[in-house]
Amino acid sequence: MREACWYEEIYVVQKPTKQGVYKCEEVTLYIDYKGKTKIKGKEIPYKQNSSELENKIEEAYKYA
Repeated sequence: MREACWYEEIYVVQKPTKQGVYKCEEVTLYIDYKGKTKIKGKEIPYKQNSSELENKIEEAYKYA
């Protein structure tokens, strides 16, 4: 699924919730469509490197 999205230049991007912090523990997700459009959903913070974040990324790629 990811490879097909990457081929079409569709990426799920993690954005830190706090700017300027060296180690930010929480991120939000958005979909970058061909480098031009950012598709944002609910800005729910997720902990980095958690299984919940991985599940949401997979769900976002299925949506894309």
